[in-house]
Amino acid sequence: MRRAFWKWLFAVLILLVVGAFALFFLLFRPVAQPKTNDLAEVFNHGSIGNEEAQGIPYWIWRVLPQLFPDHLPANADGYGSFGLYWRAGDEVPVGLSVRTLGVIERVAPNCAFCHQGSYRLRADEPARLVEAGPGTRVNPQAYIRFLIDVGADPRFTADRVMTEIGRIYDMPVWERALYRFVLIPATRSALQEQGRSFAWMKDRPDWGPGRIDPFNPVKFQNLHLADDHTIGNSDMMPLWSLADLAATNTRRFSLHWDGLQTDLYETVVSGAIGDGMTYKSYGGTEEGLRRITDFIRLQGPPPSPFSALRPAGDPYHVDAADVDAGRAIYIAQCAVCHDPKGARYRTPIQIVEVGTDRHRLDMWTPAARDRYAAYEPGYAWGFTNFQKTDGYVATGHGGLWLRGPYLHNGSVPTLRALLLPPAERPKQFYRGYDLVDAENGGFVSAAGTPGERHGTLYDTNLEGNSNGGHLWGTDLPPEAKEQLLSYLKTL
Repeated sequence: MRRAFWKWLFAVLILLVVGAFALFFLLFRPVAQPKTNDLAEVFNHGSIGNEEAQGIPYWIWRVLPQLFPDHLPANADGYGSFGLYWRAGDEVPVGLSVRTLGVIERVAPNCAFCHQGSYRLRADEPARLVEAGPGTRVNPQAYIRFLIDVGADPRFTADRVMTEIGRIYDMPVWERALYRFVLIPATRSALQEQGRSFAWMKDRPDWGPGRIDPFNPVKFQNLHLADDHTIGNSDMMPLWSLADLAATNTRRFSLHWDGLQTDLYETVVSGAIGDGMTYKSYGGTEEGLRRITDFIRLQGPPPSPFSALRPAGDPYHVDAADVDAGRAIYIAQCAVCHDPKGARYRTPIQIVEVGTDRHRLDMWTPAARDRYAAYEPGYAWGFTNFQKTDGYVATGHGGLWLRGPYLHNGSVPTLRALLLPPAERPKQFYRGYDLVDAENGGFVSAAGTPGERHGTLYDTNLEGNSNGGHLWGTDLPPEAKEQLLSYLKTL
């Protein structure tokens, strides 16, 4: 009797070990993405090691918009409705990676999801992709909500999903069984869990296109800090020419709106952690993260279309004399903070001096700094450059013509409006359209324009949306403002 028991137990152990190995090789064994020397491709579609935590099996991801069009923003069409740029021939939009775990391809967001942009100089021309841009059209919150709503929808069943997949892909029997009995139930469960982990969003103002609350998800989900009801809504920064921010013997330049980091690679790694990377996937992802870092060190903004060389009457023509006069004003009043050679460049300027909305600043707390610096006990990430500041960083002005709306929370629609006293700046406008506003700088955003038809209302009366502060240039005479505006358009 005892001998039979041990034989039975041994057989069970063997089955468990074999089953674990089979499960690993079928669903979790990471397979490297195809090699490429194109750093832009790595940035746009490279893995950041989050497929196990955030990845959705490709064929499920592919059919969700067809199955649940009523959960898309304004009942719009496909993944393009989230403002993602989808190049012809690409498997997925810019900002999403496809990586195989086991035998299943999974789709997950990467850095480019938020850091991309597009523009058009005329309404009738196609949008042009701006790699590593400020993400003015992207709506990550709408994408998160779409997945949450799909997970909670009782229509998300294996029968419906498999029927829709069958319309576009003749799946082999083994894969069909894997999807039906394992992947679809697991995906539905994961999306429902995502709904619970993002429940805190219900108590905050919407992010809207071009904005994100980047660190509250990290605080609550990764660092396990209690909900402190802070609001971190802010614009997504472009990632251009960051090699210029390498530390010197005498200076360390600050990153993020509030300067919470001073090291570029730590910023990239901590960003990947926030999107689902773990120490288990870091080893296979480190090379890719370093190549993404290389890309954003070198990638610059596209040149401004505003030029004195354009013929008079061209909407992007600027007067050469005005540009020269505006440059002199800029050097006298702006360069100390915004020029790379300025003494205050990329340093946090005290909030009492800047005077802009402070919600984003208050979101990042000393507790979050301390917890992130010691993230994941037992694994040394080597984070040494997180800090808590009391102000906002004066960023560079490269590609300023593509950075609208302005201020850290995107509360001022145009450059012209930024030179007005806060009481005279627009209280409401529309974000999310990518037609350049040739007259005012920024993007077309006023009510009654195509900006209203293609955009989303931004209300400065909501918490975190205040358009106050940053008074530099607001007291200039009208002629000087026009000259400064002409120069700013050319940056």
